[in-house]
This record gives sequence, structure tokens and C-alpha cells, in this order.
Amino acid sequence: MTFEQDLKGAFDALTDRLQAEVSRQVQAAIAELPPVAAPPAVEPAVAATPADEVDRLSASVRAIDEARSLTDILDALTMGAAAAATRAAVLLRRTGQWQTWRAIGFSGDVDARELADRAAMPLVISGETIGAVYADGGSSASVQILARHASRCLESMTAFKTARALARQDERRRDESSGDDEDASAQRYAKLLVSEIKLYHEGDVVAGRRARDLASRLGGEIARARVLYDQRVPPHVRQRGDYFHEELVRTLADGDRGLLEVQA
Repeated sequence: MTFEQDLKGAFDALTDRLQAEVSRQVQAAIAELPPVAAPPAVEPAVAATPADEVDRLSASVRAIDEARSLTDILDALTMGAAAAATRAAVLLRRTGQWQTWRAIGFSGDVDARELADRAAMPLVISGETIGAVYADGGSSASVQILARHASRCLESMTAFKTARALARQDERRRDESSGDDEDASAQRYAKLLVSEIKLYHEGDVVAGRRARDLASRLGGEIARARVLYDQRVPPHVRQRGDYFHEELVRTLADGDRGLLEVQA
């Protein structure tokens, strides 16, 4: 397999992972959006020249572009749709149910499900419909443009946040893996040092176990091995666990910690 094929495979895997995570993150974010009251009344759209409609649409697109959160994007979308139509509402799909995010120009309660079943323009992120924009009167073409643009902005913002979150997860995993490698290396070095003590002083180990005075009988050898261990193993690893002492207990004292206590 060539380098280009490896690179393409890695990119495709990342894309699939990102798309799946974006979809999950969007649903989580939408579920956390608080229900809010309708914003201040907006004058329904009135007959306008083509130039006026273009200016109005441009201003609405800029407002969506300048939004810095999902809430801000949805608010800007609602205001823009209301400016282009007689009545407008942004609906969200939460846990399979339609709910009204904002509605402008309606009198009385708004039935989100009824509006969603009518001619509403979907808000789609990563191929999944997470909401819709309903509008009647005014310029349906403008509202459709706003709905599509808002969908892309929602997806881009969520994708960026998701990619950043995934990068942080990968970084934490690398750090944890690095920490695991350091700990394993410290344990191996401790085992080597203590095994050498046992190998070259086996008689003292046997006698020390019998007399329960390993710490005093092999104190000099243990102290020299401890110095070597401390010189090689970084302080932050030693703070996570005393692997050297654990190896002394396991290898020299055969699991009996009392054998390593200094006798008074």
C-alpha cells in the first residue's frame, strides 16, 4: 500500500469518526438548548423592491455568520426569516419530538408539530434533520437560503468543536499512554535492581527472611540500589508509586512487608 493510500485511509477513517461524533454532539447540544421566550416583536415583511430584499438577505446572512454559538445562530436565523416573511418560526427536533425555538408573527400558541408537517425547510447537519424553518408570506426563496446557510454554519461550528474535543481526547490518551510506558519502565528497572540483590546475596536473603531482619542485613545493598533507581526514574514517576519498594517486598521479602521493617 502506497503512502497516498495510507493517508487516504487515515483521512477517511477520521472523516467517518468526525461525522458520527458531530451527529452525536449536535443532538446533545440541541437537547441542552434552553427553551426561551420569543424575542421582541419584529415587523412583518412588507412589499419591497428586489434591491431591498437583497440588502435584507445580506444583513441576515451576516448576522448568522457573526454568531458565536448555536443559540446565536438560531436566533439570527429566526430574525432573518421573520424579516423576509409574514410569519416565521424555527423548530427543533428534540428526542424525536418537534419543539418551537422561536416564533414571530403568530397570534396565540404555536403547534410545532403542525408547522413541521407543513411546508417547512429542514435544518440538516451531517445528513440528519435536526430542525426546520417555517415561513409564510414574503420571500420563500430568501428563507430557503437562510435555512441552508444556517445549516452549514451550525454544522461547521459543531464540527470544529467536535474536532477540537477529539484532538484533546487523543492528546489525553497519548499522555496516559506515555505515563503508562514510564511506569512500566520504572517497574522493570526496579525488578532488575532487586533481582541483582537477590542473585548476588541469596544467602543473606534466606537468612534475613528467617531472622526477619532483611532491612538491616541488606541495608547497604538496598540503599545503593535505591540511589540508582532514583537517579534513573523521574521524580513525577516516583510520585505515582514506589515501585522500588514494591519490588523489594515481592522479590526479597516474598510478599511479607514486615521483613523489611528496620528492627529496633
